[in-house]
Amino acid sequence: DDQDLNEQIQRHIDNALRINALIAYSSRSLPEEAGREKMIQTQLSSGRRADLVNLQGVNHSLYSEINPLHLPEVLALIGRRHGQGELYVALRSSIAGVISTVNRKQCLQQQRAYFRAKIAEYRAKAGE
Repeated sequence: DDQDLNEQIQRHIDNALRINALIAYSSRSLPEEAGREKMIQTQLSSGRRADLVNLQGVNHSLYSEINPLHLPEVLALIGRRHGQGELYVALRSSIAGVISTVNRKQCLQQQRAYFRAKIAEYRAKAGE
């Protein structure tokens, strides 16, 4: 009902204000730090993000908006701040973007070089 919806919205607003206050009173009083912390606590936490999605009526993946080259850093941040369970959820949602950053041709060239070196090593041992 409307009262529950208003209470949920107010909880999110209060949380954002609490983060602003904590950052303002810390040694890192840059506005960017407050925004970064709010992003970490809300958008990089699947439970909180789901709450916000439901409140706002939005239904799309956050990870589709992140440059795939930045995904490893974002995933590491999720793992450090929210734990392995959240990291798993994030990986499941973003694996296509992570895979798209792999240079398949370069991987194959590296494998070929590795196996050529192994063959040369075995030939040298066999020639002894």
